[in-house]
Amino acid sequence: MFIELVDSLRCPRPHEDAWLVLGADRMGGRNVMDGVLGCPVCDARFPIANGIADLRTGAPGPAPDAAPSPVAPDAEQAMRLAAFLNLGDARGYAVLAGQWTAQAAGVQAITDMHLLLVNPAPGVVIGDGTSGILADDRLPVAAGSAYGAALDRAASAALLAHAVLGVRPGGRMVAPVDLPLPEGVTALARDAALWVAERAAAPGPLVSLSRGGR
Repeated sequence: MFIELVDSLRCPRPHEDAWLVLGADRMGGRNVMDGVLGCPVCDARFPIANGIADLRTGAPGPAPDAAPSPVAPDAEQAMRLAAFLNLGDARGYAVLAGQWTAQAAGVQAITDMHLLLVNPAPGVVIGDGTSGILADDRLPVAAGSAYGAALDRAASAALLAHAVLGVRPGGRMVAPVDLPLPEGVTALARDAALWVAERAAAPGPLVSLSRGGR
């Protein structure tokens, strides 16, 4: 957990917006590898282990290594993802959730954007340039703080809606076509597999994501 990113995290429990207080037990450079996040409003405690903060509010689910096998890292897929999210030379952080987290290393090779990995896929290691959290139906980040977000088909409708709130105005979102386009975004492009949308964007023509498509 990158120490500066803690400022963008919020308590996932249903009360007024609340910053989290960090207690670090083990550091790796600027990353908190073991520790705890505490909420000053509801007194909830959320452990950090191996760089991943458990911000789930329900009963603990399966550990990341018990999740379904992810897609393999793919340099071309990572490049497309970085382009869809319009990361480029931008600064801040972007959210990759579920199976998209397998492409984190490839995205890092393209951009200096810090990546918040939500429910990391098996084998994904948290290190420099990445932070990890476990979340259920809420994305526990400050409103408008993320540069963009990519979610996979495991995301619930509630998590998708929270992701919209977490992305800055004009930020991009990417998700499989299995997930409905949420309120608060405008579709920019779509193909047989994915849609790309922009938060609070002016309506525009829908284009194909297929190579050479019109």
